[in-house]
Order: sequence, then structure tokens, then C-alpha cells
Amino acid sequence: MRLASMSASAYACLFILITGANPSEFVQFEYAEALEIERSAIKKELTAVKFRAKGRTTRYPIGRKGLQLLRAYLKLRQWMLNGQSCEYLFFRMRKDGVYSGEYSQLNENFSSAFFRRLRGVYLPPDAKNIPASAVRKFKSLVLHELRVSPSLVAESLNHSQRTNASNYSETTVERQEQEFGIYWEAVRKAAEVVRERGAKEEAATVVGHCEDFNHPVQTREEVPIQPNCETQYGCLYCENYMCHADEEDVHKLLSLQYVANAVRKTTADLQHAERLFKDLSIRIEFILEAVSERSKESSTLVAEVKYRVQKLGDLTPFWERRLQRYEKVGVVF
Repeated sequence: MRLASMSASAYACLFILITGANPSEFVQFEYAEALEIERSAIKKELTAVKFRAKGRTTRYPIGRKGLQLLRAYLKLRQWMLNGQSCEYLFFRMRKDGVYSGEYSQLNENFSSAFFRRLRGVYLPPDAKNIPASAVRKFKSLVLHELRVSPSLVAESLNHSQRTNASNYSETTVERQEQEFGIYWEAVRKAAEVVRERGAKEEAATVVGHCEDFNHPVQTREEVPIQPNCETQYGCLYCENYMCHADEEDVHKLLSLQYVANAVRKTTADLQHAERLFKDLSIRIEFILEAVSERSKESSTLVAEVKYRVQKLGDLTPFWERRLQRYEKVGVVF
């Protein structure tokens, strides 16, 4: 029975991960509702009452994989209870030296208690629990990185957008280091690529100009998009790329950014698109900032072209055709 009890606790910890529920709400989940979820083709969420929110009902979907786990757990639960009843989906087995055969509602700190039982036996002595608060913050972070709307992120965690923004927007040290690296590299490179139009022969491209066409040289060892003169997205990662501080090249860059951001927001493969185009969009922003800082006239020019592209959808002919092609094949909507 001890192993069965530990198995039930493991299932409870898995469902904390799946639902992202607060422990105070998680321990309220009822067995009758779980049975309804198992049998229904429509209902796929567990509910609880959030007392701190004036008794508001909270809902936590479990998804397809969660449903498979729920069915497996219900079989274990039936065997453990052996004909007895308990209103709660997850429960605590009372013990006084031996299991008494009585059952009660889980304590809110059940996951910490379970990890204490595992340490030094099934896990290393220094293994740390993953508290529900960390699960909820990680869920929020991942949803935001996938560009899910803030209202839907807050709704999935059953709290307000203000609460989500103030308490659930943490990031990892590694991610911060990566983003700061992107930031400073983009700042440095932006100042180098902006030039005034001169008499030197340069090849015009759909994203600016090139000093040595057909001889790409990438700017660093690892870049998200390889420079290739037969494509367009990698030009900004090439040592030969140049941007003139004029309307033509500013329009080209903003059109590229418009299309890249459209792909980031709507493509089905969000993680892949984010990996490719987030850095590109940041790099464009800093090139445009470098153009703006050259003079008051340049700043006005960038602002005007940005309005035409971002608000009116006025792209260069090349990027307009590219966007239409993406729309036809369903990459953007």
C-alpha cells in the first residue's frame, strides 16, 4: 500500500504540472467531475473555487495527454479505495504506524511532503521539489514566448492580466544573457552598416545594398540565418551588407521586418519562427535607430516610413509579393 500511496502522490504532482493550478484549488478537484471528464466528449477541464477571488469558479483544462493519465490514475484510485468512497479526486491516506483505511483531503503542501519521501531513496538527497508557484510561472513564460495573447495567458492561469504581468513574467538567467548578447551585438553592428549613399559601386538588394555581391561572409560563428545571396533573410548577418540612410533602404528594411513579424505571429511552427526572426527583427530596429540618430531629418524620415509600413501596410513591391505568397500557402493570415 505504501508504493500505491506514493504512486498516487506522483500522479497528483503530474497533474499540478499539467494544470498549473494553485494548490489551494488543486486539492478541491472532485472525483465525480473527473468521472464526467473521462466519459464526456465535451467536458475536458477540472474546476475549483478560488476563495481569494470572491468564490469565483476556476477552470483547468487537462488536454488529450492529461486525459490518458487521468484514466490510468482512476484505475489505481479504484484499486486503492477497494470499494470505499472519497469525494476528492486526490486524497490522503491516514496512517498511524499502518494505514488505517481512512481517507481525507490532500494538504496543500502535498508535493513538498512527497519529495521528502523520495529524497535519498529514489532521488539524490539534494534534489529539490518543483513548487506549484514555479510551475505556474514557467507555464506563463512559455505561453508568452509562444506569443499567446496576454488575456489568454492570464485566463489559462485563472488570474488577471495585471497579476500575470507583475508576478508571472520572470525569465531565466540563461535567456537574459542570450538576449543581452543579441542586444549589444545588434547595437554594434547597426552603427557599422549605416552609410551615406556614395559614388562607390554597390549592388542593390531587396533589403539594402551589398559591397561584394555573391561573396557572403557571416558576421559571427553562429547566426540564426545563414547569409546566402540567393535568399534575402540572411543579408543582415553578412559582413558585406550596407544600409544607406535614405528612404529607399529604410523602406526595404521596414518591409522585411513587417513580413518577418507576420510570420512570427501566425505560423504554426512558432518556436522555429521565433528562433529565426526574433534576432532579425531586433537587428533591424537597431539599424533604423542608427539611421535616426544621424540627423533630425533622418529621424523624421524613419518615423514617416515606419508609419506607412506598419499602419498602412505599404511594403516594397518585392516584400508585398512575398507576403501575398505566404498568405496563399497559409503561412500567414
